[in-house]
Amino acid sequence: MSDRLSRAERRNLQRLDAEILPRPLPMTQDPRPVAAHIRHVVKLLRTPQSKSPCSDAIAHVTGLFDRTVPEPANRMIACSKGCSYCCTQMVVLTAPEAFFVAAQIRHKKQTVAAILEAAAQVGALSLDERLKAKVFCPLLENALCSIYAARPLGCHGFVSTNLDACLATFTRGEAATTSMPSDTINVLYAVRMLLTAALRLASLDHAHYEMLSALAAILTQENAEARWLAGENILAAVQPGPPAPAQFEQVISQLVAFTAPTV
Repeated sequence: MSDRLSRAERRNLQRLDAEILPRPLPMTQDPRPVAAHIRHVVKLLRTPQSKSPCSDAIAHVTGLFDRTVPEPANRMIACSKGCSYCCTQMVVLTAPEAFFVAAQIRHKKQTVAAILEAAAQVGALSLDERLKAKVFCPLLENALCSIYAARPLGCHGFVSTNLDACLATFTRGEAATTSMPSDTINVLYAVRMLLTAALRLASLDHAHYEMLSALAAILTQENAEARWLAGENILAAVQPGPPAPAQFEQVISQLVAFTAPTV
C-alpha cells in the first residue's frame, strides 16, 4: 500500500470494508479482512459524539468473535445457562472492555459496591490464589452473568467441552484440565490481536488488567472513559499484566504496519 490513499482509493476501500464487516472473520493469512475491522474499531473509538465509544468498539469486536467461531466448535461446548463454576477465576481485559462493562452497571449501586469489595479482597491475588479463594464474580446474579452480552473477550472465549473437568478444577481444586475447542481459542487470539492493533493505531493504552481492579478504578472516577480517550491514565493505580508473547507481538506489529497507511 502507498503511504497515502487517494480519495478514490479511500472510497473504494470503504466500499470493500462495508462488505467485509458483517461477515465472520476469515481465519486465513490474508491481512485485508483483519485490517478492515481494525480500521472500523479505530473509527468507533474516535467517535466523540457516541455515548460510549469504547462500548461501540468492544460490541463490534465481541460480535465478530461470536459470528466467527465455527458452529461445530460451539456444538462441542458443555457450558449451559446457570453454569458458573469457572466464574471464580481471574479475568483480564483491556481498558475499553472494562469501560463497556462499567457502562452496563454504573447505575446499579449494589453491584458497584460488590465490585469494590471484591476488588479489595481478591484483585491483587495471583491466578492460583484466586482459584483457591473461590470468590465468585460479583457480576453474577443467581448464577447468571448480569452483563452477558457485554462480558469481556476472556469470558466469551473461556468455554469447556467437559463439565467434569470444570468441576474438578473449580470445585475440587484439582489440577486444571479444562478442555477448550481449538477453533474457539484461535478466534479468541485473532480478535484480541485485532483489538490490540486498533488500540495502538488509535494511540490508546493497549495493556491488559485484572477486571475487578480496573472496574473499581473506573467506577470511582467521574467521566473516566472520556478522560481515558483524551489520553489520561485512568488506570494508573492498576498493575498491568505482562506484554503479549513474542509470537503474538510479531503478528500485532505486522497488522499495525499493514493497516496504518489506511487509517
